[in-house]
Amino acid sequence: MKTTAVLLAAGTSARFGSDKRRLVLPGGDALLQACAARARAASDDVVVVLRPGDADLSSMLDDLGCRVCINAQPQRGMGSSLACGVRAAADADAWIVMPGDLPLLRPRTLGQVAAALHTADAVVPVCHGRRGHPVGFGSRYRQALLALSGDVGGRQVLQGDGGQVVWLNIHDPGIYLDVDTPADVARLARLCGPAGENGAPFDANRC
Repeated sequence: MKTTAVLLAAGTSARFGSDKRRLVLPGGDALLQACAARARAASDDVVVVLRPGDADLSSMLDDLGCRVCINAQPQRGMGSSLACGVRAAADADAWIVMPGDLPLLRPRTLGQVAAALHTADAVVPVCHGRRGHPVGFGSRYRQALLALSGDVGGRQVLQGDGGQVVWLNIHDPGIYLDVDTPADVARLARLCGPAGENGAPFDANRC
């Protein structure tokens, strides 16, 4: 079964106040770079949805071995970006969808979601009672995902569908520790930044 990871990164970062995709994390990587590298470590096929004018990000993602899909009308909302990503990976049998602002997500979590898709129609990870990303969609949802537009996302696709949805309990707070505001950056630094008597480099795997 071919599974493609789809990263949604065509938003405007309105709540952050600037383009958070280019935010440099304490470890030196840009936010989107860190997220894409983690997805690439877990999947042979990664599609990242960008918006027009993102040539520098596209080049960076190409160096990581990711494919890029340009959403020509990102203002139409997250649903249109999700449809764009799935369309770019139309040859896949399943898709693992996540936003491009989860720098602490562990690669093995993506692998667990992908493995669960072998026996489920959809997979939603849960940690400490909180749902998060990436969400896995099997071929049952292909047409529904391709038809998305506006701010309607994957959650609405699953509601009332009747498919077999697996709620995957895992120990990875990275599934919901996203970066929406500058305050989130400080929170991540506190969680995973220098610690101990001699200090230690930023290491998301410690969280």
